[in-house]
Amino acid sequence: MKIFKISFLACVFAASVFGASEVYYIRAYGEFGKELADMATKQANEKNEKIQVFIDEDPRRYKDNRIVKIGIDHKGRYSASLGKELYEKQCMSCHGENADKRPYGSTALKNLSAKDIEDSIISYRSDSEFGKGGRLLMQTQAKIVNNQDLGAIITYLKGKDALSEQEELQNKPVSTEKKQGSYLR
Repeated sequence: MKIFKISFLACVFAASVFGASEVYYIRAYGEFGKELADMATKQANEKNEKIQVFIDEDPRRYKDNRIVKIGIDHKGRYSASLGKELYEKQCMSCHGENADKRPYGSTALKNLSAKDIEDSIISYRSDSEFGKGGRLLMQTQAKIVNNQDLGAIITYLKGKDALSEQEELQNKPVSTEKKQGSYLR
């Protein structure tokens, strides 16, 4: 293990000395990856250098154990980098690089919440009348994308915590004041 640490530090040192324009990517998993990231960050701070450490869940590690799999698992871990790759491959041509295009007069994805995007895809899958002019194309796309990929795309578009925030909002009771008293709705 120490050999790996020393070789990693040697690579970081060589990169800082010989070429600031070169970028090195190292993929490390688990506790070892965390140790490497901590060491690299400490070394960069000591030498007053810039470093970026990217932490991403491995999307293949996540398994959906729900019995009814209608939509995405709001407690699941989704990869934003996988979501970006899928979005660029499957969605960007119509919805735009920044999700701001409105194909066939639809609402831009950037203006929809994570829950709205999920509900729309589920509706495209199950309701042949749902949608506007591009519904035939979207129905096909909605059937191609699985729930795990949809979760990754939403994570890329709306952020890592967008799905968990929706889950929290769903479980909060709403009370309304009435003349006779307070009731849960």
